[in-house]
Amino acid sequence: MTVYQKVIKPILFTQDPERMHHLFNDLGWLIGSNLISKKILELIIANYNDDVLRTSIAGLDVKNPIGLGAGFDKEGKIVPTLEAVGFGFAEIGTITGQMSPGNNGVRLLRLVEDEALVVNYGLVSSGADRVKKRFKRYVKHNKWKIPVGISVAKSNIPNLSGELGLDDLLSAYQKLEEFADYITINVSCPNVGDAGQYCENIQLYNELLMRIDAKNPKKPIFIKLSPDLSENRLSSILEMTDKYSWAKGFVLTNLTHDRSGLKSLKLKKTVKGGVSGIGLKSKSNDVLKFMATRGRDRYEFIGLGGVNSVDDVYKKIRLGASVVQLVTSLIYHGPFWIKYLNLQLAQRLKDDGFTNIKEAVGVDL
Repeated sequence: MTVYQKVIKPILFTQDPERMHHLFNDLGWLIGSNLISKKILELIIANYNDDVLRTSIAGLDVKNPIGLGAGFDKEGKIVPTLEAVGFGFAEIGTITGQMSPGNNGVRLLRLVEDEALVVNYGLVSSGADRVKKRFKRYVKHNKWKIPVGISVAKSNIPNLSGELGLDDLLSAYQKLEEFADYITINVSCPNVGDAGQYCENIQLYNELLMRIDAKNPKKPIFIKLSPDLSENRLSSILEMTDKYSWAKGFVLTNLTHDRSGLKSLKLKKTVKGGVSGIGLKSKSNDVLKFMATRGRDRYEFIGLGGVNSVDDVYKKIRLGASVVQLVTSLIYHGPFWIKYLNLQLAQRLKDDGFTNIKEAVGVDL
């Protein structure tokens, strides 16, 4: 971690963040596509494994609870490399029904003082049909060794809303379900004008659930929610979702529109997009605590948002998350970060007398 922090990151952070994002995805694909380079990376990272960290989510066994959240590997190209650096699972996407070029202008901005990002990609995706062709090759050659979730959403293109947007989202779901270990329905993208409509509009949310049910889902489904929803809306979502057995839980949470408390001089109110990083922590934890308190007997929860230390990981677990995802802190801390988190988390669990991480889930509720 020290080499990355002191040498590599200062160089990378002089470059355009979106360009660096593409570079790391290309490099990750190159490393993961070759067995030798992947093994070399595994030897360099020297992954940490401990039985105290072994757990499961929606019936899927994972070697540790640290997963990559959607948004980094948008096209599902670097899963073998994610396994090599120590992730227990990965969520890829978000993938849309049609090709979606994303938003114009600045689409990724670092807020270094806050160790955060402003993300305004706007669901960039090559579309479900193109991705499906690639996934067929991956499955044929058994490229994915860790559980993989696929995040899907409606395409970010003009005049695609309401029922038409549902058709598009469901087409992505139907085309990609067979390749996923679980599916995440992203109804809360903060950098698409109307993407939140399916969790903000309770009638559309109900329609979404009924339409998914009509597809006879075969894989576990999680629903990704916004941290900016009211408690009344969260309660309604729990109640509506309850009758569908294929709905296994929620990813909590997506990015926030709330900019309060951020220190970065780069941030202006005119800069569009959702904010990640440590400023999101309290909002996502509040939603997790609310949902887990009311729904932990029925659902499982994937904690996401503001994970910047082992304390943050442990807090989400103690608030009811079975596993935890991160994205932004990987950028700020580098590829050794996953090993460090797992090592420290295992020690924290043992110090507190837990023999397995499942014993710690929800103990603070």
